[in-house]
Parts: sequence; structure tokens; C-alpha cells
Amino acid sequence: MTYLVTGATGFIGSYVVDRLLRDGHRVVALDRRPEWAREPAAPDPSALTAVEGDVTDFSLVADLVSGHRVDRVIHLAAELHDRSAAQRGQCIQSNIVGTYNVLEAARLFGVTRTVLASSAALFSPAHHDPARPIAEDARIHGGDVYEGSKIFGETMGEYYLRTLGVANTSIRIGLAYGAACLIGTARRLIDELVTKPLAGEPGRPAYHAGSMMNMVYIHDTADAFVRASQGPAPSSPVYHVRGDYRSVGDMVEVARKLIPGAVIEPGDSDHRWPMNFDDSLFRREYGYATRWSLEDALADIVAERRSQAA
Repeated sequence: MTYLVTGATGFIGSYVVDRLLRDGHRVVALDRRPEWAREPAAPDPSALTAVEGDVTDFSLVADLVSGHRVDRVIHLAAELHDRSAAQRGQCIQSNIVGTYNVLEAARLFGVTRTVLASSAALFSPAHHDPARPIAEDARIHGGDVYEGSKIFGETMGEYYLRTLGVANTSIRIGLAYGAACLIGTARRLIDELVTKPLAGEPGRPAYHAGSMMNMVYIHDTADAFVRASQGPAPSSPVYHVRGDYRSVGDMVEVARKLIPGAVIEPGDSDHRWPMNFDDSLFRREYGYATRWSLEDALADIVAERRSQAA
């Protein structure tokens, strides 16, 4: 099959592209930034077409879908939460206009499946008990331009699914993390748990030891998006993906064991956003399973950082 992956050179996108190429698919990789967060290994270099461009350009998106006879789209391009408050106009263009462009091009040229990246940020702590797993039909909340843009994406995706016949689904994933993560909460955690301690500096994650997070290692994250693009026709317009739901205290203890002598202490802040996802629907329909525990994932990150240093 031929895929269009938007946001392809970013953290999640680069792993999705790598997975698709290893599985023998052809990939059109669209991103406005040419530098890869992680260079994909293409067994057949001709299977990868990298395009520097913006998902907000409908003519470009449509030309790529039609010209390459794209079968499926994984849409990851977005202005991220950390930047959206200061770049509201760009967030609206990338996250709203860009999502419309992808869905409309898919409709026009008969794409058989589209998968959109939504966000765990749609669940406000004011409306959810963090001890109770959150199902897909739980109340969502839009408190800023980024969250509003993701609600738009889910709404438009469901409209194209229910009304216009585009087999689309949206994925709400927990905290995707890995050594190649560039910004955001995951990057800050990796810096404090691994990067600083390996350099002989003390690490201090911002959150207190009891703060809980849905930690989805990047390989499981990529697997979830690929499975959503290849499995049965979606019965739901949105699916949850759960990783290893663990406390910051657990993360600190695991990192201390992996880096003997490291000085790592949890912080004082509370992690505000509930991520205790019920992903039983996605597991049942798409055969997804969490394969990377927190212990295995942090060991992999430590090994990669040590390899880079060497």
C-alpha cells in the first residue's frame, strides 16, 4: 500500500514512517521541516518520497494523494500544545485547516482509511476522577486553542466518517515518549530522568511521586497508529490508547536502578491531566497490546543515550 504521513519528520511521525517502510509499504512523507527527529531505515530507498511542504496547502495535499495514488493517510501534522498559546494563528491553520485538507483530499480521491492524531489533553481534571478509567464517550473539554483544534478534528473526522463515507478514526494517546522526543512534557521527563543523570547532574522531574501518567513508549505509539490504519473499518470515531500507567515515583526508582549513583528526586507539582484511559475497545478491535513496560522503555532510552555519547 501507499501511505501519506503528515508531520512525518516529527517524533511520532518518524517512527510511524520507519515502521511502515519496514513493513514493506510505500510512504509519502510530508513535513514543513526537512530534518528528521529519527532517520527512518528504508530497506528500499525508492519506497520513501520525502516532501517538504505544509499541510495547510490544499493543492499540495491533493496533488500528493492523487499523484501517488495514496491508499491510506496517517495525519500527525499539528502545532503542538506547548507552542499553541503563543502561535494561535499557526495552530488554527495547521490543526484545523490542515485536518480539513487531509479529510477532503481523502474524500475526493478515494483514500480507504484516514487516521487522525487527537490528544489526551481533551480531558480536564475538573471533570474526571483520575482513579477511574476514561472511556471514549467520556466528556471532553476544550480550554484553549490547541484543545479546541483537536475537538474540531475529531468532530470533522466523525462527520466525514458518518456522512461522507471516509473511513476515518481519531486516536487519543497517552504521553508518547522516547529518546528522540524534542519538546513537551515527555522531553522534560527524559531530560530529568536520563539525560542529566547520565551527565552526572541531579535530575528532578517537575511532578510529585504520586502523579500518575499514561506512558506510551514510542514503538507502541507507532504500532497503534499503524494498526488503526490497517485493521477493520472503525466502529468508533475515536479510540483510546493506553501504555504503562505509572507514577512519577516509579519512574524515579527505575531510573535510579538503571543509572547507579544517579541523584534523582521527584518534584512538587501535580500532573493535572487525567490519562487513565480505558482502551479495551481498541485492543479488542485492532489487536493492540502494550509491549513496552516503563522498565524496558527507560532501559532502551538509557542505552540509546549512552550509544550517542560514545
